[in-house]
Amino acid sequence: MAGTVTLKESPFTGSVWERTLTYVLTTTSGGDEITLHVPISGILTSVICKVGEAAGITGTLTLAIDDNNDNEIFTVASLAESTTYSYEMYKTIYGGLTVGVNPSDDPTSSTWTITVTLRGLA
Repeated sequence: MAGTVTLKESPFTGSVWERTLTYVLTTTSGGDEITLHVPISGILTSVICKVGEAAGITGTLTLAIDDNNDNEIFTVASLAESTTYSYEMYKTIYGGLTVGVNPSDDPTSSTWTITVTLRGLA
């Protein structure tokens, strides 16, 4: 059976941005929160967190995002390894964000990679 698809495009007057942060935890990371400040102004519309495999442990982590005034605007806990999570939101950002991952423990035999992708509108 054949079909057709029609796409109606509307003019887009804004600017879309994406920032990808890659955290690599080692066997000596200390199990402590690792943060990175990302200079961004605009609207944060989505957060995607890809939690890689944590070798030798049953790893979970907490993802937290603070605004430029150190107000926590987003947090989620108990993110399991080998899983991708996606969150939609509409948060006004001015000046930047601090994105932190706080692992339950360090991997025991190799690295543990967590990728956080931020998407939004300028």
